[in-house]
Amino acid sequence: MDIFLIRHTTPAVTYGTCYGFADLDLAATFPEEAGRVQGILPDKHFSVYASPLQRCSKLATFLFGSTFETDERLKEVNFGDWEMKTWEEIPETTPKNWMADYLHEPVPNGESYTQLYARSIAAFRDIIASGQDTAIVTHGGVIRSIVAYATGTPIDASYDIRVEYGRVVHLHLNEEAFEVKGINI
Repeated sequence: MDIFLIRHTTPAVTYGTCYGFADLDLAATFPEEAGRVQGILPDKHFSVYASPLQRCSKLATFLFGSTFETDERLKEVNFGDWEMKTWEEIPETTPKNWMADYLHEPVPNGESYTQLYARSIAAFRDIIASGQDTAIVTHGGVIRSIVAYATGTPIDASYDIRVEYGRVVHLHLNEEAFEVKGINI
């Protein structure tokens, strides 16, 4: 079973802005970035899933037409009170406290990384239960969580897994284990 984890293309947002659940549009570079992703994917049938946020659903539509399902669990981390604020707009002590234990400490009125990880993995397990080749169009945090799960990487080391905008991770699942075929393709 082949699984392609596809990160949305560059969002239309000012650098340094916290966004996760915010339903951002995509940058003007979308057609070029989406075309690049399209050229990477093999020409075969996939079961396709996407985050319902437009930065993912637009890319899923571009790549696969309307033949995909959305899943709320594939959304990016919920930044709660920090959504659409720049780091400079957030009181200085708040991010420091959160960063001291971001794995377990939720953002005010948002969620922790452990919560994101748990819902991402629950969605992933449900999706791959079909045994069909799959494409998942989602966000960096979700992809990082899935790759950590698939490779047995401890959750506290998963932030070292980097997936850029408009890039793809290719996993292969055989009867025994996951194999990473490529990251940032």
